[in-house]
Amino acid sequence: MKRALFLISDTGGGHRSASNAITAALDELTQPFRFEHRIDDVAAHSSFPLTQLGRAYSTALRYAPPVYGALYYATNGRRRYKALVRFCEPLYRERLRDLFLAYRPDVIVSVHPLLNHAALRARSDAKLTHIPLVTVITDLGKVHESWLMPEADVVVVPAREVYDRALSRGVSPARLRMLGQPIHPKFEDVNETKERLREELRLPIDRFVTLLMAGGEGGGKLLTTTLALARAGLDTHYVVVCGRNTTLQAKLEEMSRRLDASITVYGYTDKIPALMRAADLLVTKAGPGSLAEANVAQVPLVIYDYVPGQERGNVDFVRKNGIGVVALSTPLVVRAVRQLLQSPGRLDQMRKRQAFVAPRSSSRRIARLISQITQDGTIPQDGALLAPLAAAASL
Repeated sequence: MKRALFLISDTGGGHRSASNAITAALDELTQPFRFEHRIDDVAAHSSFPLTQLGRAYSTALRYAPPVYGALYYATNGRRRYKALVRFCEPLYRERLRDLFLAYRPDVIVSVHPLLNHAALRARSDAKLTHIPLVTVITDLGKVHESWLMPEADVVVVPAREVYDRALSRGVSPARLRMLGQPIHPKFEDVNETKERLREELRLPIDRFVTLLMAGGEGGGKLLTTTLALARAGLDTHYVVVCGRNTTLQAKLEEMSRRLDASITVYGYTDKIPALMRAADLLVTKAGPGSLAEANVAQVPLVIYDYVPGQERGNVDFVRKNGIGVVALSTPLVVRAVRQLLQSPGRLDQMRKRQAFVAPRSSSRRIARLISQITQDGTIPQDGALLAPLAAAASL
């Protein structure tokens, strides 16, 4: 049995979701050994004000997104980021070292940009430099400087744009692996037809289905976007996933009875893989996990919002790769959905593009990489990571 320690910060749900996806893939491995794993929010091992990082992040995004964006850009430079590291280091250094010594991991996986240098320093303080450190980048495009640490033993990137950015910042090609965005393996295990899925989900089989989401917290512009579409008189059935936002769920369930539109409302649900496969179009914010899940499901996108700074590269990724439409105001969302409803050929082209923009079996490939580097310290080639997956698929 080997131990894998995942370092995250609960600033949004994406970093924990990525870690959960990789640990689910690790749980599938039995050879040459099994893994136990632990996902740690590093804020719990820090001093004030880092202990309030998650709450501050949520507050900033809810009430002052431009302020968060300004902070993102203000720290996105080599010298500026090094200054931030020097300021923060005393707040976590000893406690993170003690975590490493207490858990004694066989591999450390950083799934948050601000924790790469912290993990490197704490590993050295704990005299565990022989333990491999893996960075899994979960943003797209021109990622923040904090992600790009040449000293990591392996840097896993989700797409070509990030690979090129890492090379430009001194990460050795020998340490880089383009394995895709880590999403839960269950998204790739859905094999029912769209018709069968709609039957199971009690969705109309013969109508266009538009899925609306806003991440696990269900906030932002989801309400205004849903209401604008519902009032636009478009020939589509809407499925709205409110996540943990029970207030929004109750409000939409009550309002849907008075709207002249066909709507199904979900709260937090484990049916997202099936819903994405069943849908014809996904209207969502530009979270990297949602984009990767949509790529696997091959459901075209309309992007209506993004986190300033952090998710700007995701918006550019959608535009550049032709997998969706970016519509950053409510009238533009309505217009985009109306045009796509009338353009089946364009939707088909988007689906075809999604088959090529990102690697598949991402979490399983990352898990196999973690397993091999834990076993003997070597970094397998991409082809070596694909071969066991192909063999498993043929069984």
